[in-house]
Amino acid sequence: MDDSIQNILICGIGGQGVVLAGKIISLAAFESGKDIKTSEVHGMSQRGGSVSTHIRYGKKIFSPLIPENEATAIISFDIYETARYIRSFANEKTFIISSEHGKIPQWTPKNKNDRIKNGIAVSEEDIANILRSDFKSLYLIDDKRLALDLGNIKVSNIILLGILSCLSDIKKEIWLKAIEKNIPPKTADLNIKAFLTGRNYCENLQKL
Repeated sequence: MDDSIQNILICGIGGQGVVLAGKIISLAAFESGKDIKTSEVHGMSQRGGSVSTHIRYGKKIFSPLIPENEATAIISFDIYETARYIRSFANEKTFIISSEHGKIPQWTPKNKNDRIKNGIAVSEEDIANILRSDFKSLYLIDDKRLALDLGNIKVSNIILLGILSCLSDIKKEIWLKAIEKNIPPKTADLNIKAFLTGRNYCENLQKL
């Protein structure tokens, strides 16, 4: 990701930390001297509904909304939400950073045969296979396992944020300060570890 306008879409469901991730990215971009615009879209977030945040930063930004199929990166905390948003915002150059896991949306038929008839992906694995076949810059992460290794599944969003940071033009030190300013002091160390876990994961992949 270079120094041109960056369009970052964050998506997930209520309670996964979409808004928090947006605040951290926005502050990191601001502290890097970027002009920045953001827009949050809340579905039935209190009931686990879809939540997304648009973040645009660069030399000069006029609109907070990401144009169709112009996302620089999509960071998704739920693989079903990844499937929901990629057709509208991704292109062949978009970095897609997604959890391997997800919660079947409320609007999805519960019966497997009904899902097949309606052309809806049956499982997380189905969506993963589609993503792998359609997108080259894909980071499909078992974030739950990485978070549990750190002792708290709630930091899975920060792990994915660490991967995003590795691909961005913002310095690591600025990211760390942005996290510290948005996280309660008692959990700051854990969240920093989660961020570095994601960043190191990405750096190791790039060495392959």
